[in-house]
Amino acid sequence: MNVSEIKKIIVRERKGTANLDPRCKIFFILGVGIVSFLLGGELSQLILMTGLFFLVSFGEEGKIAFKAMFIYILISYLNVFLKYITIPGISLMVIVLGVIIIKVIPIVLVGKWTLKTTRMDDLMVALQRMKFPQAVIIPFMVMFRYILTLNMEYKMIRNTMKIRGISDSLGKGLRHPILTIEYILVPLLMRCLKVSDELAASGMTRGLAKDGTRFSIYPVRFTIVDTFAIILGCLFFISLFILDKTFIGNFVVWRG
Repeated sequence: MNVSEIKKIIVRERKGTANLDPRCKIFFILGVGIVSFLLGGELSQLILMTGLFFLVSFGEEGKIAFKAMFIYILISYLNVFLKYITIPGISLMVIVLGVIIIKVIPIVLVGKWTLKTTRMDDLMVALQRMKFPQAVIIPFMVMFRYILTLNMEYKMIRNTMKIRGISDSLGKGLRHPILTIEYILVPLLMRCLKVSDELAASGMTRGLAKDGTRFSIYPVRFTIVDTFAIILGCLFFISLFILDKTFIGNFVVWRG
């Protein structure tokens, strides 16, 4: 293997918005987390979701964006139809739960996109350059890695179920909740205990707690594209706040 081939493997440039700096992605997570819960109008919330849909779609994760948009529209329509079904004590709880899910979907979308498109070493270097203390960086990195590892463990459990001929569909999970707990949740909880120990050992091996400047094999720098993305994001969030205060932002989008 010659030098050019090694360089091609090491320097794997991501495409589109996936190539943004980790600090820029953290800004979008925090911004969306604040804006999503402060917006009250249906139209302004839909515009936020549409903007994030394009952000993630142009960041190599179009499949995740389409799934999130589909779930968002589905839950929104279900909330409308549930208003016509009155079950004392239950209807209100279900509607409130639906509203919370609608508010959380944009945050989950950006968070999952960040997890998928950000390398762990790049994120750690970026946080150190922001002068975060080790007491903040280490728990954040462990949490970051923990989520990715649990996702892999969940996929392995599902693959094992398929090999044994056990269906893991959503419909069967709702019809047989006890079996779902037995086949999925119990193994996942057992793996949670193991994963925490394995990550702690891995962190010690990699020198995660070591003081000093860390470096990444990939170039981590805040470019003019990242600056433009943050400015554009700020303008987008401010515009949503202004729109939400007008009658246009409170336009009823989902009708029964």
